[in-house]
Amino acid sequence: MQEKYWRYMVQIKAWIFYLDLYREDSYKWEKRINVFSAIASSTSIAAWAIWQQLSFIWSFIIAISQVLSAIKGFMPYSKRLKVIVPFMEDLKFLYNRIEYTWFKVASGEMTEEEINEILYGFKNEYTNIESKYLKEETLLENERFKKKSDIKTDGYFENNF
Repeated sequence: MQEKYWRYMVQIKAWIFYLDLYREDSYKWEKRINVFSAIASSTSIAAWAIWQQLSFIWSFIIAISQVLSAIKGFMPYSKRLKVIVPFMEDLKFLYNRIEYTWFKVASGEMTEEEINEILYGFKNEYTNIESKYLKEETLLENERFKKKSDIKTDGYFENNF
């Protein structure tokens, strides 16, 4: 039962690292879109006046900027940030409790039945957290994030346990 508990603890930590990579990527895309829109809207009028022979390029940039501004709320990046950040915070609190309890599990202070009971409670709590935040949002699996989170997870457990 200790092994099962350990694997679950590792899985939750890996999920936190994975979500952090998702959050970081979504933030970068959100920022890129905002910066592009700001630059396009503030410089396009001046650039149009200076380079009238290239006005079709600037009109295209303005059009792209306007489309991005209009659909920004529907892009996954904005929605993900609103979901991932509080989801991660709740998972971190859950993980801290799981890790704190690991000492009792690893030292043999708990019976198999007690370990099973507490693990069941943590799994229920995780399910509640997940359903609270991921009801309407789907996070598509990203293999690159998975590989990076696995590396971070391995490093975390090598350095801390």
